[in-house]
Order: sequence, then structure tokens, then C-alpha cells
Amino acid sequence: MKKLLAIAVMFIFIMVSGAYAQLGGRGQQGPKFYGDFKPVVGSWAEYQIKSRGEAPMKMKISIVGKEGSGYWYETVMQVEERMVTKMLVSGNPNDRQNLKKMIVKSGSEQAMEMPLAAMGMGRQPAKPQKPAGKVIDRGIETITVPAGTFSARHMQYLEGSDTVDAWVSEKVPPYGLVKSKTRDFEMVLIGAGTGAKSLITETPKKFDMPMMPQGMMPGMGHPAGK
Repeated sequence: MKKLLAIAVMFIFIMVSGAYAQLGGRGQQGPKFYGDFKPVVGSWAEYQIKSRGEAPMKMKISIVGKEGSGYWYETVMQVEERMVTKMLVSGNPNDRQNLKKMIVKSGSEQAMEMPLAAMGMGRQPAKPQKPAGKVIDRGIETITVPAGTFSARHMQYLEGSDTVDAWVSEKVPPYGLVKSKTRDFEMVLIGAGTGAKSLITETPKKFDMPMMPQGMMPGMGHPAGK
């Protein structure tokens, strides 16, 4: 169960690229707190993530290859054991229509190719509502993080008592995120560079979706009528 939870947590981080896809009311589209997706094969950025009440963790994102017009985008996190997710994308990974393939590897287990159709990926998402809060451009600031000192644009999102701050620099591929923080969360750049190679080198096996007992509806714990 913990391993499945780790996969789910990692997938969430991938799809929001370390920023916030949503903040506030359900169904509201959160502000964009990172730069445009500019993939360069071999580029990587690593972050330390701290959440209140949780042990710090690290996340590394890399562009590890190119296939046709798409790029292989890989994310590595340590959650009990190392979790690697590798996605072939035709554009920004935050748009699930751009996701063409997804491979997951947990620890020393064989990598698995996930069935996108069964996961509801690659489809047109429902149109989100506009952010309910206010986005403020605080201008260019000098910010120092473990990876160094950067001249970055400070963006701030305010909604009620919630505040999200983010600093973005074009010198940090593939998104530009240098630091992001809220009252209970902080994500800071601890390293960036080139020469990234994929940590998934074996041929992945196909993931077999478990068969649902006859009469059981999706999302229900017991067969219908029981």
C-alpha cells in the first residue's frame, strides 16, 4: 500500500511540476508558478521539498532523451525507496494530452509501462475555472538557494489567508523554478546541470490492470447488490 501511495504522490508532483496545479476551491485552476517548458536533452534540476510534519525529501527532474518529436521527461523521488517515473511527452507535461508513454520503476523491481487509457490520461480535461485569488508580479529579485544565487522573477498568489510565493529563472531548465513556498510547504533548488541519463535502462513490462469482480462498479468496495 505504501508503495502504491508513493507512486501516486510522485505522479502528482510530476503533473504539477513542483508547483501548485490547484489552490483554493475545487475545480479552480491555480496560477502558473513556473516558466515555459523548454526541454534540453541532458538537463536536470534537483529540489528539496519540506512539508510541515513530514520528513524532507528530494525530487530530481531531467530530460533524458528524445524520441521523434517527443522528449523523455524523468522524475526521481526517494519515498521509502527510490521511485522513478519516465514519461514521453510531446509538449508541456502539465497538459495530459501531451503524455504519450509512462514508465514507472520502484526500487529494484522491473520497470512497468502504465496503461494511459485506463488511467484516464491523454484525454481532454474538463475546462478549469479561473483562479479565485490574485496574482502579483513582485519583479526581479536576487535569491540565494543551495544551488547558488539567481536573479529570478518573484510571483505571488493570494487567496484569502493563503499565500504562494515562487521565484523563476530562465537559467534553470526545464521549467525555471528556483523556489516555491507557502505557510506549510517549501521547495528549493539544490542543484542543476547537464549530462542527465535515464535511471530506467531495462525493457519495461506491461502493467496488467487487475480484473474487477463481476458486478462490482468502479470505486465501490463490494459487488453490486451486496
